[in-house]
Amino acid sequence: MLFLTILLTRTKRVLLCFKKVLVKALAATALLTVVLTAAMAIFSNADSIGFKSLILWMAMFFVGSWCSLCVFESLKYAGSVFHRYDEDIIGNAFTGMNRKSSLFEVGMEMFHQRYFGDALEVFAQIDGDDFSKTPEEQGVLSFYKGRCYDFMDWNPNAVNCYENAEKFGFNIPELPIFLARCYAKTGNTTKALEMFTSLMDSDQKYSDHMRVEIGRMYIKLNDGKTALKWFNEAIDRRESYANALGGAAIAHTLLRHFDKGEEMYRMALLNNIDDPNGYTVYYKEIQAAVLLEAHNKEKQ
Repeated sequence: MLFLTILLTRTKRVLLCFKKVLVKALAATALLTVVLTAAMAIFSNADSIGFKSLILWMAMFFVGSWCSLCVFESLKYAGSVFHRYDEDIIGNAFTGMNRKSSLFEVGMEMFHQRYFGDALEVFAQIDGDDFSKTPEEQGVLSFYKGRCYDFMDWNPNAVNCYENAEKFGFNIPELPIFLARCYAKTGNTTKALEMFTSLMDSDQKYSDHMRVEIGRMYIKLNDGKTALKWFNEAIDRRESYANALGGAAIAHTLLRHFDKGEEMYRMALLNNIDDPNGYTVYYKEIQAAVLLEAHNKEKQ
């Protein structure tokens, strides 16, 4: 049964690719027909091209270009069974040969190109009353709307979408983390801390990252002392070690322990912290702001 399901899904994907490239195939056929007609008129001694011959050439051009373009489109999917992006997250949602599924793929393309506002408009269109959706599709749609709002820092909207995704049965290990982060950004630190602590005590995939997440939350609250406590616990436990070192560097800097902050900063880089370039920019910005604040206080 599994083999037949995969075969059926792949067949649907191929048909979808054929549908996508139909307009391009027609355009290629028209162009090649014009080129052929012009070439025959210039280089052939014949006064005209027979109608049947022209139709035959057009049919050959159409089939050839349609199949070639379909193969090219299919290559974009690599090893995916159906969806080009996030197949493990989307699952069996939006796999139909309909406008709803086509729109969703357009939205996903925009999302992965980081055009979050445009992607959100597409997802909102699908979320309207014009399209019926299964609970699975509604959960996936709410999640990606939440991700768009999250990246755009519209945190209350992101919280609503993430909660709706959960209501429709959508569940991935990252969702509670995204939700807790948004709670923290909206000022609901009690709820965020409760969720982070719950995840920390669980056996879930990211449980050993939660001390670092809690530390980051307190960094955002400008509470370097509490943040440092959580980062130090993570360092002692070797949990997300490089990121914990990086967080400790920020916390020490907020507390004006500049030498210790520099030491932790170098250790974080040496231990391959995530996104070292982005982290370095962030660290230097925090350091400059704290140094300026200290300088201004000394002048008063």
